[in-house]
Amino acid sequence: MTGLNKGLRFIVLFLVCFTIAAYGWFILGGAQKEYIVAPTNSTYKIIDDSGQNGATTTTLNINKNSVLLECNIINKAKWPFCEIAVSLTDSIDNGIDLSSYHSVGLDIDYTSPLEGERVRVYLRNFDPVYANIADPISLKFNAIEYSPGMDQGLQIFPLRSFQVLSWWIAENNIPVDKSSRQFDNISIIEIATGSYIEEAPYGIKLNRLVFYGNWITESALVKLLLLLWVTTAVVVIFIERFLLNQKIKTSEAHSQHLRDANRLLYNKSMKFEYLACTDSLTRIRNRHTVTEWLEEITIQTKLNNIPFSMIFIDIDHFKVVNDTHGHSFGDEVLVKFTATIEMLIRRSDVFARWGGEEFIIFCPETNMGAAVDIAERIRDTIMTKEWGFDKQFNLTCSFGVAELADESCDDLIKRADLALLKAKKMGRNRIEISWDRQQYK
Repeated sequence: MTGLNKGLRFIVLFLVCFTIAAYGWFILGGAQKEYIVAPTNSTYKIIDDSGQNGATTTTLNINKNSVLLECNIINKAKWPFCEIAVSLTDSIDNGIDLSSYHSVGLDIDYTSPLEGERVRVYLRNFDPVYANIADPISLKFNAIEYSPGMDQGLQIFPLRSFQVLSWWIAENNIPVDKSSRQFDNISIIEIATGSYIEEAPYGIKLNRLVFYGNWITESALVKLLLLLWVTTAVVVIFIERFLLNQKIKTSEAHSQHLRDANRLLYNKSMKFEYLACTDSLTRIRNRHTVTEWLEEITIQTKLNNIPFSMIFIDIDHFKVVNDTHGHSFGDEVLVKFTATIEMLIRRSDVFARWGGEEFIIFCPETNMGAAVDIAERIRDTIMTKEWGFDKQFNLTCSFGVAELADESCDDLIKRADLALLKAKKMGRNRIEISWDRQQYK
C-alpha cells in the first residue's frame, strides 16, 4: 500500500498543479484568439441608395492600414445611405463561424454634419432556413448602433449586445426559434451611415475590425478539468482494484503454497513421530514411547488405588532361530509373533517391544491373577500355533508377571524382569510371578 499511496499522492499533486496552471492560463488570456478582418482576407465594396433610385455619390479608398468610404448624401431616395460591405468569403452561403467569439473591436472614424451621430454595424448571417443566395436582404441582420466619433480608437462590444432588426423579422416572417442573434455563418459585415442623416458629405474610415474569442470557454474548461479528475479517479480505482486482485491472487497462491508446505511438513512430522514411537520391524510401540506414559499411569494408579500389572515376555532360544535360519527369517517370525499377541490382548493393554526378542505387556486396572491368565493364554497359543513357514521349528516363550505395589515403575519393571529370568532358569516356556520386592532382593 505504501507504493500505491505514493502514486496517489503524485497523481493528486499533478492534477492540482495542472488544474491551477490550466485555469491560470485561461484567466491570464492564454485561451484568447483573434480574428482580424483586413484587406488580405476579405473583399470590400460600396453599397448605397442607388438601388432605390437615389443620387448619393460614393468613393472607396483601400490601403494597407484602413478603408475610407466618402459619400455625398443626396436626399432623393426614401432612405438615403451609404455603407462599406465587407465580404468574408467568396460565397454568401459559406461564411465564417464566429459563434466561438464573444466580442468585436471596432476602430472607426465617422465624419458627419452632426456631433455624436451614430453608425450602424451589421453582421449578416446565412441560414438556409430563412436565407436565399439570390436575395442578399434575406441574410439575418445582427445589428448595433453606436457613435464612433473621431480618433476614439478601438471600442469593444460584446456580441450579445447585437440585436436582430425587427423589420427584417417581420418582413421575412422569421419563426421564433430563428429570430435571435446568430453568428455561426457570417459572410458579410456592413458598416453604414446612421438612421437619421442629412444631405451632406459623410466619411466612414475603418481602421480596425477584430473579433475576440477563446479557444475554449470557461465552462468548457471547467467541465474538461472535472472530466479529467473523474476519469483519473476511475482509472486509479480500476488500477487499484486490479493490483488488489493481483495481490489477493498472489497472497492466496502464497497461502496455498504455505498450506501445502505445512501439510507436507505435518505429514512428514507425523511420519517421523510414528517412526520415533513405533518399532520399525513389528510396528508396535517401542521402549521410548511407553516410558513417559508409564510414569504417569503409575502415579495415577497409586493415587486411585487401582491394580496395575505387567507381563515381561522373552522368546525362548531365539538366537538359535537366527543362527539356524538367518536374520531375515527371524524378522518374519518376530512380525508374526507380535501380530499374534496383539490379537490375544485387550484394547486397554499396552504392548511394546522392549528390545531384541523381549516384549512387555502393560495391563492397566488388572491384578496379578488376571495378568497371569493373559500370560498363560499367550504362552499356550505361541506354543501350539502353526506358523505356516517352510522351515520346521517350535516357538515358546518365558514370562515374568508382576503387580504394582508401593514402588516406582522402574522397580516394577525390574521385578518383572527378575521373574522372567527365573522362568528361563526354571526351564523356559513357563510363567513366573513376582509377588513383592523382597522376593528378588
